[in-house]
Amino acid sequence: MEILAIIFLVPLGGITIVALFAALNLLLPEAIAKTRVNLEKTLGRSLLLGVVNFIFFAILALVFVWLAEQSGNLGGIFFFLAGIIIVGVTSFVLLGLSAFAALLGERIGSGKTPFASDLRGGALLLLAILAPYVGWFIFAPLILWTGFGAAISALVRKKKEVPI
Repeated sequence: MEILAIIFLVPLGGITIVALFAALNLLLPEAIAKTRVNLEKTLGRSLLLGVVNFIFFAILALVFVWLAEQSGNLGGIFFFLAGIIIVGVTSFVLLGLSAFAALLGERIGSGKTPFASDLRGGALLLLAILAPYVGWFIFAPLILWTGFGAAISALVRKKKEVPI
């Protein structure tokens, strides 16, 4: 019975992830476009920025979890702070993955609509991540960290003002 659940959950989970990429691109087109530009122009810098920030926020979240376990009555506050950090990192990673899906969809070739192109790019990205060993342990972390860094660079950094 468990194998039957796995057989149904894996494809349905993949379909929902691809739909999430496309929906984010439809709901937040400017944020995805800025992130995509960062991916195209500064791929290595985005990877480095993503790795450094991921390590920092992971350590910070682990410290909050440790503090929650050590403190008695204040534990809920620290768990809440760790949860906020995890939700924030996940949001930026999803923006980066959606930008990757849009970029791949455009590079595959234009579809009938931009939505179809995003779906194809998301499906390609998901299939690449699901490749055994190389996709799981090399491609997925690199894509996650690069997308995270590109999203941070696109949304958090302020543009330099040009003097007149």
